[in-house]
Parts: sequence; C-alpha cells; structure tokens
Amino acid sequence: MKQFFPVVLLLAAWDTPPADTTTATTAAAPEPVALSAPGPVEEAQANLLAARYFRSRPDSAVYLLSTLRVLDAGPSWQAQVKRAECVGILPDNSAVAINKQTGAVSPVRVK
Repeated sequence: MKQFFPVVLLLAAWDTPPADTTTATTAAAPEPVALSAPGPVEEAQANLLAARYFRSRPDSAVYLLSTLRVLDAGPSWQAQVKRAECVGILPDNSAVAINKQTGAVSPVRVK
C-alpha cells in the first residue's frame, strides 16, 4: 500500500491535454506581395520579394534580414543580405536577382 500511494499521486498530477485540442502552432505566413498590373517591379516590391524568398529558405535563420539591400542591376534588381554564419569570412552575403518585368526571383552566385 505504501508503494501504491506515490504512484496514484503521480498519475493524478500528470496533466494530459484534451484530445480535441491541437498542440501544433502554425507560423504566420508572410502576406503575398501584390504586384501591380503589367508594370515594372519597383524597389520596395523587390525588397519584399527578396525578404519573402530568404524567409522561405530552409536555412532562413542564418540570413540577417536587417542588412537586406536592393541594388539596381540593369534589367533586374539585385538583393543582398548578410549571413550570420559567415562573419569575418568573405563572401559573407547571399544574393538574389529579381526580374523588373516579371518579379521572378532567382539566386545569384556571390564571388
């Protein structure tokens, strides 16, 4: 009887979640960027597209989005962002090209 009492106390204290609740939390997905009709992609839209691209990557935690820069590269925008894992090692950033006409995002090799 002495061994049975602590087991009963442990089982009574064990908190089990109800079966009808879900414990998985859903991350807030970024809102889609609405591009204006067939006009060109502006710098602010390119910034949002690049941020969405870097957040969607499996290794998104290494990108320092506060350092995101968008540069005019002729027919496309080039977005560069620093990587936390490459501090002090060159190149320490990643880049994507954003087509000014279509808004298509493609990775760019950084040398």
